[in-house]
Amino acid sequence: MTSARTSPWLLRAGAVAALLLSACAPVTSRADTTPPRPAADWAAVTQAADGHTVRWWMYGGDERANRYVDEHVVPAAAQLGVTLERVPVADTADAVQRVIAEQRAGRDAGGVDLVWVNGVNFALGKEADAWLTGWTQDLPRADLLDPEDAALTSDFGVAVEGQELPWSRAAFVFAYDKERIADPPTSFDELLDFARQNPGRFTYPAPPDFTGSAFVRQAVASLGEDRAIDLLDELKPLQWRKGEAFPGSEAELNQLFGDGQVDIAMSYDPAFVAAGVRQGVFPQSTRPFVLDDGTLQNTSFVAIPANAANRDAALVVADLLLDPALQAVKADPGIWGMPTVLDPDRVPGDSRASLDNATGPHTLSDLGRPVTELPVDDVAKIARRWKSEVLP
Repeated sequence: MTSARTSPWLLRAGAVAALLLSACAPVTSRADTTPPRPAADWAAVTQAADGHTVRWWMYGGDERANRYVDEHVVPAAAQLGVTLERVPVADTADAVQRVIAEQRAGRDAGGVDLVWVNGVNFALGKEADAWLTGWTQDLPRADLLDPEDAALTSDFGVAVEGQELPWSRAAFVFAYDKERIADPPTSFDELLDFARQNPGRFTYPAPPDFTGSAFVRQAVASLGEDRAIDLLDELKPLQWRKGEAFPGSEAELNQLFGDGQVDIAMSYDPAFVAAGVRQGVFPQSTRPFVLDDGTLQNTSFVAIPANAANRDAALVVADLLLDPALQAVKADPGIWGMPTVLDPDRVPGDSRASLDNATGPHTLSDLGRPVTELPVDDVAKIARRWKSEVLP
């Protein structure tokens, strides 16, 4: 996941405002949000899906995600008679805008069948009644999910309510070079001490960069808002270039780390160390770590627009994403490295073993205590506080 980008999780402020206006404007025609058939008639769903194409709009800037879909999900869908077409977008807001605009125009057979979405994007679509409702619990593989897992039922503080299906997880992970640091910091207070003892050796991408924004939210989730802002303000003059400049992206931070200019890298991708080593950006001695304060984690979902032209085929693809074999492939750091959303205790024994994440020196078998993402309304507020109180 990893360069300066707007991900499926967040929007630029301008896009948020535009979408809010669109979502709140009068809608001339609402699509039918009722699911086409209950799961009891799944055979009819698969029969109706046969021969149809699903246009899956998804963030296109993650090459490992793209390869996973193209090389593993697309062929699996084809075996079910469904053609899966990945439609890459630079900003998931583009897909949401398209869905809302088509529905406002009264287009009943829209051009978007499936969207990789969460966070603000999901919330805005939900506000506009853009998503198909009440379908996720009826999928045959839905019983492989833990209904008590709050990360699957709430999305940045917004209730999912059967309008999107979880298919992947992410966690905020740090990296250090064990040849340069014996023991990395395990809390934000220790990180501040590290910066005091090693001035100029730490930095992070400046928000609104995705990774930099997530780092700030990790601090808030761990320390509370006021303490986090105070700590980040105290940290700033101790940073690389005395805090007068920030990396513009995760990719730039990774290069600084790989070149030995800073001692810590970070990503909302639990497999980013393995990927960096494999690509030659990080030295072999790089190791991942998480903070004892807790690990910021969130879930990626897929939503079906209420006016999707190929609902049945979209339902088939959504259910396919929960296939234990595909979830295991997705969790392999050599392929993508994103953890499963399935509850291993609910997965049949012959498939359960394959869900064990491949581990090694460049991956973590334990991502630490999960810390859920902040509510949607808090994300923009914290970004404003960072800009006004830390950046100057």
